[in-house]
Amino acid sequence: MNHSVFKDLVPSYIENLTSEETNRQMQEHMEQCEDCRKYYIEMKEGFSDECFQEKKKENKNVDYLKKVRARNRKKILIITGTLLALFIMIFVGYYFLFVHMWAADEKNVQTTIQKKDNVVTVHFQSKKDNRYLLAMEEYGDQGYGETIIVYENWNIFADSSLNKFSELASSVQDGTDVTYTFLDENNLVLPNGKETKLTNQDKIQIVYKNSMEEIPLKTLYEQATD
Repeated sequence: MNHSVFKDLVPSYIENLTSEETNRQMQEHMEQCEDCRKYYIEMKEGFSDECFQEKKKENKNVDYLKKVRARNRKKILIITGTLLALFIMIFVGYYFLFVHMWAADEKNVQTTIQKKDNVVTVHFQSKKDNRYLLAMEEYGDQGYGETIIVYENWNIFADSSLNKFSELASSVQDGTDVTYTFLDENNLVLPNGKETKLTNQDKIQIVYKNSMEEIPLKTLYEQATD
């Protein structure tokens, strides 16, 4: 085996890719040629160092990927926990605010009618700190809320221990509104944007637990205070 062939085969020989016969010839040549033997040793050391650096780089990449996955898992857990907590808060709030309500007693309700520009607001406020109100509209054929049913429920947010829900508590304690938009005392703008001319028969009914109040829409517009 000449020197050139030997040197060409060294990389494959180091990686154990040569045949047994070639290996035998390579070994015999190194026994006879000191220069080729030194060449083999240098190539093997360089190859080992290269393999070491490559392995080190691979391990570094693996460690980085592990850190990225760990951070991503932490973010996912935080997001999942936040969404779960939000869902629980919404569910609890919905349950206490809208489940098991009952028609309000008129004696416990303070009603005010106000007008800003041509928007008339009928405001219902509970006279009791431990109650909150909810006004539900029922729309008739005319296209506006003809019937307003006033419901009440226990105000759990009146408890000082629930101050963390201060924004929700404030909205509950501020009462509930129903609004009507007029062009003037004879014309009403419906929720769909259309206009309707009012007659003396156009009224709203406010329904409480044991009573009902009827107010003509024209009167509602006239009674409203600026």
